[in-house]
Amino acid sequence: MKKLFLAVSAVLFSLTLTFAQEVNPEEKAKATVTEWTQQLNLTDDQQAQIYTVVLEHKKAKLALKADTTAAADAKATQFEALNADLDKKVSDLLTDEQKPLYAKIVEARAAKKAQMPEPKEVQ
Repeated sequence: MKKLFLAVSAVLFSLTLTFAQEVNPEEKAKATVTEWTQQLNLTDDQQAQIYTVVLEHKKAKLALKADTTAAADAKATQFEALNADLDKKVSDLLTDEQKPLYAKIVEARAAKKAQMPEPKEVQ
């Protein structure tokens, strides 16, 4: 009975570690492009170009998160700049019919961010 309990505990522990791992930027970019393809009806050419832009954005965002030397408010400003750059680059690749749909995606992202609680500063 003890061995069974230990085996089940080990399996649950390993599953917890597996699911707790971060998804890499390539997978995040692919998921984003897949979602946007459904929402914006992207062409194959647009998908390839937007994937490159989103991947660059995700890598920059990950690097910024990993930077422990920057202050929280400086990071927030840099995140906003990264998002603005992403939005401009993506908008440049979209047709006039797709731009209003993308604006809704940006609005939804801003609304979601506004609902998140402010991080507490560590002293």
